[in-house]
Amino acid sequence: MSEASLSQQGSLVKLTGRLDFSSVASLLAKNDWLQGDQLQIDMADVEQSNSAGLALLLEWMKIAQKKGLQIKYHNVPEQLLVIARAYGVDQNLPII
Repeated sequence: MSEASLSQQGSLVKLTGRLDFSSVASLLAKNDWLQGDQLQIDMADVEQSNSAGLALLLEWMKIAQKKGLQIKYHNVPEQLLVIARAYGVDQNLPII
């Protein structure tokens, strides 16, 4: 498994690797890429996630809302969706 990383081409952001407590902290530390009118975050290459991954998505939503930015998540791993359902926040996530 690999550490989580981001790559961006315009409004499309690819999130890859493992979302856990150590990798999420580094992703949260650098959020200057959260800008523009809208962003689509593709999570097809996320290998593993725990509740820290869910916290990351919710925090990005909060930052985006403050900036007036629309954010959408694509290909959210089932593992992360199960956690979101357990916490009752799955309906709040902008998933397409």
